[in-house]
Amino acid sequence: MSIRLSTPETYSIPTAAILQDQANLTQLNVQMATGLAVNSPASNPVAESQSIAINQQLAAYAVDGQTSSIAQSNLQNLSSTVGSISTLLQSLRQTALAAANATVNAQDRQAMGYTVANNLQNLLQIGNTQTPDGNYLLAGSQTNTQPFSQAASGVIYNGDASTNNLQIAPGITVPSSLSGQFLLMNIPTGNGYAQVSAASGNVNLTGSVTVSVEGVTNTTQASQMQSQNQSFALTFVTGTSVSGNNVYYSITPSGSTIAVSGLYTSGTTVIVSGSQYLIQGTPALSGSTTSGDVFYLKPSSNQSLFQTVQDLATYLNGVGTGASSQAAFSQHISNIISNLNQGLTRTLTAQAYVGSALAQVNAVGQTSTTAQMNDQVTVNNLMSANLPAVATQFSQGTTAMQAALSAFAAMQGLNLFSTLKF
Repeated sequence: MSIRLSTPETYSIPTAAILQDQANLTQLNVQMATGLAVNSPASNPVAESQSIAINQQLAAYAVDGQTSSIAQSNLQNLSSTVGSISTLLQSLRQTALAAANATVNAQDRQAMGYTVANNLQNLLQIGNTQTPDGNYLLAGSQTNTQPFSQAASGVIYNGDASTNNLQIAPGITVPSSLSGQFLLMNIPTGNGYAQVSAASGNVNLTGSVTVSVEGVTNTTQASQMQSQNQSFALTFVTGTSVSGNNVYYSITPSGSTIAVSGLYTSGTTVIVSGSQYLIQGTPALSGSTTSGDVFYLKPSSNQSLFQTVQDLATYLNGVGTGASSQAAFSQHISNIISNLNQGLTRTLTAQAYVGSALAQVNAVGQTSTTAQMNDQVTVNNLMSANLPAVATQFSQGTTAMQAALSAFAAMQGLNLFSTLKF
């Protein structure tokens, strides 16, 4: 059975095919010109949709990358600031240790006091460190407020206990500031659980004894001393034994009977409520009609490092003469060294915190860079044209198009009259 085509159909079918070939060649030409396989959503809706989603993700990576750069800069500034505070505290601790030496004269101690007073101003300046854009690093979340200022009562803190955080990846944030309240203000005294203070009357006696709080031997008991606000009084008495007259110490809880007692010699260590104490020197003894040296073992409290440094400067400029005055000075210096040790511990905690955040920024940055590269490759694969293949297709399509046009032109010249011979 033969199929007959009318003359219009004979022309319309090849014409449609030629127009389609022209459209294909146009698309290939655009791909060669732009380098893109997808130049409009209509050309490949699926690829276009996937590309939009991935480009949105790449844009989010770019925003997080900018935030990460800001966070990294702030954390590096924080690390430098905390390091400067630590260095200053170490220097002050060395000064306190040197001043405690009995061979140092009053003039040298006064010179140390002037240096410490300058260091107090340096500490205040470091505490008010700003980022290049003017934000205060140690103001907590109040980064537009100068955190530390000098008042008649001492240095006061104007920030808060919070921190500002920056998002460096979806669901991941790091701090961009620290609380000066944590770093410089609320520093525990003594060993963090207990502290020592001498009775004010000791300076009027003839003793030279000092008591320093050392390490913690039982954290549970030390914590209980704090939570129950337990205090103890340490006194000294003389007694007789088979070896002759001896000195004894007794440690009595407030309003209670003696809890700890024993034979005393200089260098004696005692453990009370989970903390160890070192007792050195010659005490003034209590008698039936006289009062001797008294020391109070109390729960630790919070004190600013500014106050500790101010105390060091004050005591270096006010040392009296005599054994009891020297003992009082040594007791103050011992307490100050303990407080400086707590400050150094706090800076170590802050440095670890900042260092961990910096490591997280670096790790997230590496992960994000890898993810961006992979996503960019995916987008390129979706959107970019394979230029060598496109060029081959264009060349082949052009050849086929020219052949089709020649054939169509020849077909147009064919008709019944041209085949009849008269």
